[in-house]
Amino acid sequence: MKTLESWECNHNDVVIIGVALVGRFIDKFVRRPFVLSAVGLVAIVACLAAFPSGAIAAPIYAYDNLDAAQIWDAGDRINTGYRGRAQGFVANISGSLRTAVFGLDNLNGTTGVLNSALYNVQGTGPYGIGSQVGSTVVFSTSELTGIYTNVDVTSLGWEMVSGNKYAVALWSDGSTWNNPEGSGGGVRWRQGSSNSDNIAVFNNWNVVVDNWEVWENPTTGFSVGLSEQVVPAVPEPSTYAMALTGLACGGYMMFRRRRAA
Repeated sequence: MKTLESWECNHNDVVIIGVALVGRFIDKFVRRPFVLSAVGLVAIVACLAAFPSGAIAAPIYAYDNLDAAQIWDAGDRINTGYRGRAQGFVANISGSLRTAVFGLDNLNGTTGVLNSALYNVQGTGPYGIGSQVGSTVVFSTSELTGIYTNVDVTSLGWEMVSGNKYAVALWSDGSTWNNPEGSGGGVRWRQGSSNSDNIAVFNNWNVVVDNWEVWENPTTGFSVGLSEQVVPAVPEPSTYAMALTGLACGGYMMFRRRRAA
């Protein structure tokens, strides 16, 4: 699988080629001013509708174990109903969390609902999952459209105290989970970036009937980040393409008017 760096390189090439093709299309086939205006207006409106406010992600400074380059899942995948994994860590700040960011891959078109919650972690090693902090956030596998999935937890009471131990848990909703391969495939939680605050990862075969068990792996763990800011989604490449189309049409219109004058 391509790393984030290689994707960015290829994306730049695609943008350059796309601009050239748009310019050639406009020059050859779309010469009428009203057609140019219509195409440019539609592209710009569509772009504004798809472009989130503040496209550049806010810093993940509450806890950052994200890693775009790694794809290993540090164990098993979330492949069956009610299957759960959790990343344990020591908090280095105190405050209310507003965004949880997960590095997840849907391997085979699995559909259904994912749940995530923040838990206290007990003990000094071996560790154990304790009481839940705040409420559970729910999101769909249809939201797993990029390397990272941002989830808003602003109103859920995810509060941390510096120096305390916590775990971000992620599990599937068995009533909605549909994995076309049964126990194969599923949703893979990417490997993390070896944050020094990691303490353990946890596994749960069935969150309805089983307890969380500790699987020691403090070096890497799972790709997850927590922020006290709202982290907007990064636009898809198609959004940039629409913006470039609108700008190209507008620029060509100005060029024609100047040449005519």
